[in-house]
Amino acid sequence: MLDSRNGFWKQIGMIIIGTTISLTFTLIASRMTENHQRAKDRRLSAMMVMSNIESFARTMDARAERMAVNDSIAVWLLNKSVDELDRMPEAELRALIGRGYAVQFLSHDRSAENIFSNNIETWKNMGNVQFIDCVGQCFSAMNSVEEYWNKFVNEVDEAVQDIKFNPEKYEGGTIAAKMIRSERVRGILSNIHSRRIWLTYVAATMRYHNRHNMEAIGITEEEVMAFTDNREKGAENVNEAPRFQDFTLEDIKPDNIPSMRKYDEMIK
Repeated sequence: MLDSRNGFWKQIGMIIIGTTISLTFTLIASRMTENHQRAKDRRLSAMMVMSNIESFARTMDARAERMAVNDSIAVWLLNKSVDELDRMPEAELRALIGRGYAVQFLSHDRSAENIFSNNIETWKNMGNVQFIDCVGQCFSAMNSVEEYWNKFVNEVDEAVQDIKFNPEKYEGGTIAAKMIRSERVRGILSNIHSRRIWLTYVAATMRYHNRHNMEAIGITEEEVMAFTDNREKGAENVNEAPRFQDFTLEDIKPDNIPSMRKYDEMIK
């Protein structure tokens, strides 16, 4: 009878030990899986923010490259006397001046910034204060660059609109002549070259800081570039965005609007 009881408790003990060991291995495996997933999430988050910074730098480079035409036109216009330019047809001169000062608003993708900055779990998971601080400085710089550039765009628009809507304030017989004589417009044209240099400087500076990000998080520049290339290729493969000019409708004729016929009768 005693041996039977001992056997019973021995069996219970073995079951408890086995269950404990099983639970321990399960917890260890679960923790390992969780840590592995956190590491993957941390790496993906880091890649996304650094790729976003690289994309911004590429945008600056592309914009500077496109402004080469603006730069050439602005230099040509400023090196001609107003008397020479007055001999050009008004439409051609106005179009040329417009191409010289043409600059577009800048708007960068803030999706990665919003995810990184507003998600406390991302911050906790990243666990790298140096990386978080450096990335935050990059995003702050990108926002400042956008604000600074768009202020310039607004200044250009204000200068041009003032001439168009208040032509009496300016010398010259045509809008084009007034533009080329305007100190504000000439100042804008003379500033195109330095703005173009500034764009390339911004691109280089963002890449300089992004390399610090890479060092802090332990991801190579080659990996970030490849990740960015794949993102941009994916965007290129998406169907072409609709254009306004593709959506044309037949012109509406005033005498063929059914809902307005009763009013037509009133004015006959």
